[in-house]
Amino acid sequence: MASDELVTLLDETEVVAIVTRKQNGDPLATPIWSMVVDGVPYIRSAYGETGWWCRHVRAGRPAAFALGDGAVAEADRAAALELPRADVTLTPIAPDDEVQRAISEEMQRKYAGAPRSSIDVMLTDGALGATFRVS
Repeated sequence: MASDELVTLLDETEVVAIVTRKQNGDPLATPIWSMVVDGVPYIRSAYGETGWWCRHVRAGRPAAFALGDGAVAEADRAAALELPRADVTLTPIAPDDEVQRAISEEMQRKYAGAPRSSIDVMLTDGALGATFRVS
């Protein structure tokens, strides 16, 4: 189970930074959106299986979240790597799992102010197939 601190971060922060590892072992911070449903945090790749962080996770590489505002990673990915991190386990959620609907609804609520195109890409079949529970 994810720590209370991490659940709060993923729930209350608009953009979070996931830290994965490249094939050569170098860390990479990627700014992403996160949603919390019934106290359980989830993430979803807007680019489906082709997103960098998703490819790293699917390859079995470790994942963590930077414990700070992920907007840092939007401006400077290297700076995000300097933040403290919380290691996590990411469990894939099947596209037809009943929780997907609640995740999509929470994402639309949380990011209602974002451009509609940014929300729509998170609702595609590809994105649903790249949804993970964070623990």
